[in-house]
Amino acid sequence: MIDVLDRWMLENVVNFNIFVGIMMFIYIGSLLVLFFVGKKFGKPDERTNAIYLKIISSMFTTQLVMTGLFISLVDSNIQHFRQFLLLFQAIVFLVGAISASRLYQKEFN
Repeated sequence: MIDVLDRWMLENVVNFNIFVGIMMFIYIGSLLVLFFVGKKFGKPDERTNAIYLKIISSMFTTQLVMTGLFISLVDSNIQHFRQFLLLFQAIVFLVGAISASRLYQKEFN
């Protein structure tokens, strides 16, 4: 699938821009959600530190899985390997944003 996506991006500059645009939308959106939910948690104390630890733990686990997938799925002849690496990083932040939102709803509602 990575090869198909790489060939699709090589076909046209518009395809590359669509991929990068969607990836950056996910990345920036996830960072904004993490920042916004982090501000809603309030000042750091014992309770919020446990919540932050859960969020970081889910992000770290996802980072390990995504790095393993990147190493095993991406060949050395892929042209846009940096974009795939940034896509996997965007997925890590998306998982962090989703877990932060779920923990906020669970703890504060």
